[in-house]
Amino acid sequence: MQNNYLQNELYNLVQNDNSIFEFIQSGSLDGIWYWDLENPEQEWMSPKFWQTLGYDPEQKKHLASEWQDIIFKEDLKLASENFEKHCADPNHPYDQIVRYRHKNGSTVWIRCRGLAIRDQNGQAIRMLGAHTDITDLKLAEKEVSRLKEEYQKVFNGTQDAMFLIKVGPEGKFHYLRNNLAHQNKTGIALAEIQNKTPRELFGAEQGKKISSNYQKAVLAAKSITYEEELNLPAGKRIWLTSLTPVIKEQKVTHLVGSSKDITARKKLELQLEKQANYDNLTGLVNRKLFFEILAETIKNQQENDNKFSLIFLDLDHFKAINDNYGHDVGDDVLITVGQRLLNAVRQSDTVARMGGDEFTIILRNLAAKKDAQKIIEKIHKSLKEVIKLKGKEYQIGSSIGAVIYPEDGQAIEDLMRKADLTMYEVKNKNKGCFKFFEKEAETEK
Repeated sequence: MQNNYLQNELYNLVQNDNSIFEFIQSGSLDGIWYWDLENPEQEWMSPKFWQTLGYDPEQKKHLASEWQDIIFKEDLKLASENFEKHCADPNHPYDQIVRYRHKNGSTVWIRCRGLAIRDQNGQAIRMLGAHTDITDLKLAEKEVSRLKEEYQKVFNGTQDAMFLIKVGPEGKFHYLRNNLAHQNKTGIALAEIQNKTPRELFGAEQGKKISSNYQKAVLAAKSITYEEELNLPAGKRIWLTSLTPVIKEQKVTHLVGSSKDITARKKLELQLEKQANYDNLTGLVNRKLFFEILAETIKNQQENDNKFSLIFLDLDHFKAINDNYGHDVGDDVLITVGQRLLNAVRQSDTVARMGGDEFTIILRNLAAKKDAQKIIEKIHKSLKEVIKLKGKEYQIGSSIGAVIYPEDGQAIEDLMRKADLTMYEVKNKNKGCFKFFEKEAETEK
């Protein structure tokens, strides 16, 4: 199989972005895939995926149609629905179990997970995913109540952390055993877990939470899956836990638990969320998230009938610093500016970097215009103070334009335009000052 451009592109991502590599390490047990959403027929699948399904990777093309032809049609529909939802909303997980037809005609159960990689506008342009073969676990779930000997093999042979719970009267749960993977990953030995209740093993607060999830599985009388954060002897970790009820005579007698450590995946999700919503240099809210916050602020203010101020801020003399001392110094200045802005506003306010040396600020819950003016004066004063970096001093200033909601406008576009107009008026006529929007100035413009 020849190298494909998507494969080469993914290798470059792995080399330059540690978070991508961490995701692959933690999630790609039985294959990874990388999909060009701008050219959706193009998709690179790692060789192990085809080997899992009994195919020779050398005979497979890097096309989405290759796997779509062998997945169960109803499962393809489920995957497609989750794909559309994940592309529209990053918080909706692309995570489902699907069935493939093995080359020998048997069914292979695959857990398919993915994360959309988005451009600066939040548009999904690529998809990175991992495949995990869970066929053995699926077979074990079906056979556990009937074949004890086979159940023992799966129980202690799987890499998942598994445990068996006896369901007693009045919602009482007692652990019967845990497999070797569970013992190694949690730090809880078999002798420590046997015949213990969740409360006895984990303490009152954590035990109550765990028992509540067990009770949900009993009431549902079918498998459930959920995420949980547990403080265990081996450390604080995040788990993806599945509970499968064992039913005899229409009564749940036992629960078979299976847990995967997804701490690394959750960490990656947080990293990706941060990259998508926060400025890499200053750590401030970025342009994308700023507009979402502004829209939510307008909605909340309409409901509460409060005022807020939208501020446009442009640094003075910053270009000279970049030109004379280099971009590394310029970056350090921007980082300092971001910290000073955060220190000058209140905890309830929002500071964003829109790009370059332009910043926006939302001052919430204002009783009057003068409340905003006090904070703006504080911002303006803090930015005029000398910046000391590595034994050298740098001087900048700021030109600030501000509007008040709802007096100066109620729509995002109107508020942004007027704040921007006011800021540039200050920049062009009276650099180094601040000003509130005036209708007369707009008319003259």
